[in-house]
Amino acid sequence: QGFAKPLRLLTASDYARVFSATAVKCGCPQALLIASPNQLGHARLGLVIAKKHVKLAVHRNRLKRLIRESFRLRQASMPPLDIVVLARKGLADMDNAAILLTLDKQWNRLCKRALEITP
Repeated sequence: QGFAKPLRLLTASDYARVFSATAVKCGCPQALLIASPNQLGHARLGLVIAKKHVKLAVHRNRLKRLIRESFRLRQASMPPLDIVVLARKGLADMDNAAILLTLDKQWNRLCKRALEITP
């Protein structure tokens, strides 16, 4: 279970499609996950970690690593969605275990909601 290019949102048009055609949304005070179905048969991940909310580059990079790892471990059980994770203020202040626990809850909620909307 790697995190190769086919599992990432790479282009601006990929991100724009998710933002314009959001089918599933879930979040907490520290992060927001939005998703739209894709026809690829597997989930893809995109990250938006704004400098406005996470000031230091080392903290942004740590968040990216943690989110990618959490996604990598869950990708096999996820429905075919294009997912964008948006970091909010306060996410960088949490420790690694709390971030992973929060993400795990959000992945569960996202999968559950995605299964409700798919025919």
